[in-house]
Amino acid sequence: MSIPASNLLVRWLPLLAFCAVVLHHFLFLNNQAMNIPYQDDIYDFLEYIVLADASDSFAQALEALNMQYNDHRTSASRLQVYGAYVLQGEVNFRTLTFLSNLALPMILLLLSLSARGEKYRWTFLLVSALLLLHLRAYELVLFSQGAFAYYYIFFYAFACLFALHKVNFPKFLLAVVLCTLCTYTYASGQVVWLLGAASLLHQSLFAERKPFLYIVAWLLTAAGMLALWRVGFVDLHSQAPVNVSPESVRAVLPDALLDASWHQILIRYVSFFLVILGSAFTASSALLAGSIGLIMAAILSFLTVKFYRLEDTRLVLCCWFVVASAAAVTVGRAMMAAPNYVLDSRYSFLSIMFLITLLLLAQMRLARLRSPAVLLLTVALSGAYWSWAHSDFERPLQNLVDKRYSHFNSGRFLVFGKPKARGIVREAMSEGIYNPPCRPFPMCESPP
Repeated sequence: MSIPASNLLVRWLPLLAFCAVVLHHFLFLNNQAMNIPYQDDIYDFLEYIVLADASDSFAQALEALNMQYNDHRTSASRLQVYGAYVLQGEVNFRTLTFLSNLALPMILLLLSLSARGEKYRWTFLLVSALLLLHLRAYELVLFSQGAFAYYYIFFYAFACLFALHKVNFPKFLLAVVLCTLCTYTYASGQVVWLLGAASLLHQSLFAERKPFLYIVAWLLTAAGMLALWRVGFVDLHSQAPVNVSPESVRAVLPDALLDASWHQILIRYVSFFLVILGSAFTASSALLAGSIGLIMAAILSFLTVKFYRLEDTRLVLCCWFVVASAAAVTVGRAMMAAPNYVLDSRYSFLSIMFLITLLLLAQMRLARLRSPAVLLLTVALSGAYWSWAHSDFERPLQNLVDKRYSHFNSGRFLVFGKPKARGIVREAMSEGIYNPPCRPFPMCESPP
């Protein structure tokens, strides 16, 4: 049976190309992923497994699971790490790299649900894959702890907002679980409760279901979960000594900010925020990133206002979750570093997620973006972006990989601001929790 030409071009070729992009990403992981802990892998994951394994009771194990890490609760990620540990019999950071990166195709498939019934659904999926599965955020790709935090917070948040669409009781319960996982993945995940309330309120105002009782139940659940999150939480920013010297302050804050007026500080926050939103497109120009971020934010605002009465708000709320996440990073970092700081690889992932969700939203709302000519151009531009992200950031990634090899081969495990990382690794090795590769790595694994 022959396949019609139109069906081949619209469905099968984009679907095959999507699978090829996903396969390429995981083949890259297969070649580069290593069983060597890096930075927060040690204190967030490895130390947790050591403590959980030594626990004498369920209460102690639960305490270790809920142990605060910096300004975050990462219990959801630790549960996945513990599950992998139980199944594999050891903490293997190569395995964790694959497990964390699995969130990326899951995000893509989830977003594709919003285009169900669309003629060009698979083309949309291909474009999203080209804009996501590359090396722009190269610091996260082989860094399991960072990848769990940055990747899964968006998967859980998006899945929660999708579950609340056309809400019923089972979907409500599923959304509560997903939002809880989001909250316990990264601190900014807490904002998803607010967006969930917005989804239910929108359905009450503009749909016939009028789920007012769901709104009340949601707000009560959110209040309970957020209160539980705060139990035993220590605000690290409030732990600095009262009698801090001027020299210590100047070591943290740039001189220009010490005597800055309120409007200068506001400009700094806004600049920082906009640079995050547009950082997917450049690693060198804060001005360019900020300008693009402003344009993207304006487009989202326009689409939100113009189509707010439409029943399906899933993509709009996903976009605003990315924006809220960028705002959370801004609050935590803007007074500690210049806007150029967020051109750093890991923060660009927020911009990438904003680009994907905003483009898909625009394609779903604006018919002109679904014309064959425009779609062909979009695929071409996405492919060019994918090629640029690989060619420009493969070398920085390799430099980072070589540095990790060097530290491991010399027996160093460095974590910024935390001096006992080597002791944690040694304890995990002595308990059989972590079995490192041979040294010198990777030369020792090469055939003679």
